[in-house]
Amino acid sequence: MSCDLTDPAIQEAYEEIISGQDTNWLILGYHDTRDKISLYSKGTGGLDELRNNLREEVLYGFLRIENRFVLLTYVSEAVSGVRRARALVHGRAVGALFKQAHQIQINASTPNDLTEANVRNRLKLGEPAERPNSPPGPKRSQTLPSTPPAGSPVQSQVPVSPISPKPDSGSDEALESERRAAEDAERLAREKGERDAVAQRKVAEQAKAELDRKNREEAERKRNEELRNRFAELEKSGKVTLSGYITVQGGGVYFWKRRFFELRGKTLYLFRDETDKLPISKLELDGQVTGVTDAQSEVLILNSFKVDFRSSEPYYFFSDDKKNKELIVAAIGRYAK
Repeated sequence: MSCDLTDPAIQEAYEEIISGQDTNWLILGYHDTRDKISLYSKGTGGLDELRNNLREEVLYGFLRIENRFVLLTYVSEAVSGVRRARALVHGRAVGALFKQAHQIQINASTPNDLTEANVRNRLKLGEPAERPNSPPGPKRSQTLPSTPPAGSPVQSQVPVSPISPKPDSGSDEALESERRAAEDAERLAREKGERDAVAQRKVAEQAKAELDRKNREEAERKRNEELRNRFAELEKSGKVTLSGYITVQGGGVYFWKRRFFELRGKTLYLFRDETDKLPISKLELDGQVTGVTDAQSEVLILNSFKVDFRSSEPYYFFSDDKKNKELIVAAIGRYAK
C-alpha cells in the first residue's frame, strides 16, 4: 500500500507555506491514479479557500494559520471502503513528508468538519484577529514579545519556522490503530483471495479429473462395443473368433497352467499348445457365464480376470499383456447374463 509522493510541485508549495510566503494552503490528490499523489491546488486565502477547493474524493491538505500548521486527510462520504482503508495508510506517508511542521492532524469527511472555529480550537488558538475596518470590539489581552533591554537594537520581525510541539499521543494512537486495522483488512482480503483461488483450482482440477474419467469410460465402452460386434460377425461365419496363449486356473485344478486357447462359436477350447489337435478341455459360454470381472486385487496378478459360471466353480485367467486381456474379456463378456 505504498504511495508515490515524488511530484516536485508538492515540496515547492510546502516550502512556500512553512517559510511564511503568501501561499498558506495546498491540496494533494490522485488524479485518477491508484497510488501516485500530486499537487491539486494551492492558494493564499486560508481555510475558507481550501474548503472551497475540496472534491468528493480522497484528498490531503496542508494549512498555515497564524504560524501554526494543520495536516488534513479528507475522505468524502462517497468513497468506497477499500479506498478508505488505503487513504489511512497513504495519509501516514503524507504526514511523514510534512512531519517537521504540522502541530495537529485532522480527518474530515465533509467541508462542515472544517469550520474555522473547530480548526482554531484544535490548534488552541483564540478568536481570529480583527480585520481592518471592523468595528472596535472589547480589548483582549495579548501575549507580547518580551521588551528588549535598554540599549538593545530593535530587531525586525521575520517569519520563523515553527518548532513542532509534543505530538498529540491520543491522536497518534488512534491513527496507528486505524492504519493497522486497514492493513489487517487488506491482508485478510488478500488471504481470502488466495484461498478462493486455491479452492477454484481444486474445483477445476476435480472437474477435469471427472471429465477425464468419463471420457475414458466412454472410450472403453465404445471399444468393447466394437469388439463385441466384430466377434459377433466372426461367430456367425464359424471362424475362430480369438486365439492365443493364456494362463488358467480352475476346473478342479488349483495350479496355474499356461494353455493355448481358441474361441470358436460359443465355446472356449483349451489346448496344451498350439500343435495339439484335440483340446484338453472346453468351456461352454452361452447361457453359462454369469459375470466377467477384474481379479487383480484377488489373485494379485496383473492382467488377471475371473469368469463366473452358472453350473461350475469360477475360472481365473491372466494374459500376457493388457491388450490381450481386454480382447478376451470383451469376447467372453458378450455371453454374461
